[in-house]
Amino acid sequence: MTIKVITAPGPVCFPLLASGSDRFEISFAKEGDAPIILDSSVSLIKRNVPIDMVLLSGLSVVYPDLGQKMALWRRGSANDHIAQAIIRREKLKTELVYVDNPQEISSLIEQGKVDSAILPVTSGRNGIKLEERAARSGLYVPGSCSAKVPEEYVDLFREAYLQGIDNFRKEPEKTADLVNSKLPSKFNREFVYGSILKMKPVMKEPGDYSELRKELLNGTD
Repeated sequence: MTIKVITAPGPVCFPLLASGSDRFEISFAKEGDAPIILDSSVSLIKRNVPIDMVLLSGLSVVYPDLGQKMALWRRGSANDHIAQAIIRREKLKTELVYVDNPQEISSLIEQGKVDSAILPVTSGRNGIKLEERAARSGLYVPGSCSAKVPEEYVDLFREAYLQGIDNFRKEPEKTADLVNSKLPSKFNREFVYGSILKMKPVMKEPGDYSELRKELLNGTD
């Protein structure tokens, strides 16, 4: 019997796709219900889906910190919600500049049009991990990527997910190509393996994320 999984088509699902396991029936969506759901931690909270397991942390970095004008990808993204929460909590005057393509961010920095940014960990720029920056404002963010996983599937899921990460470590390019072949939209190969190799596997239950939930839901339950 296969276990149904609904996942966002991004880094959160890369290790599961890379595992080669045939125990999971994977569908790509940002809504719907299934025994296992994978998405960004922020999206799961906003969807009112319980986080049973934090999968990966460190997908994004703040460079060098929140400045006067900060570039980031896509209004309404997980990074956007966290950045806005930090700005509110610290009463900053940061103006957010949104781009349609993450590759535009470096150009804006080099041209001096922004003085800060939230970038993928694969960008090559040194910065503080977004979760760590949020912690400075007293806000616990349970990693970048998380999952709803019923207790009866935890061991099987963890084994497959860690196997996928191990496959990336052993054969990054081959594994990235395998993952891309299963995705509805293709990613740059270097981003696929780079994001997984640079992120930190967590694979455990989250801490208390009630404050983040209040921020994301504008203080309402």
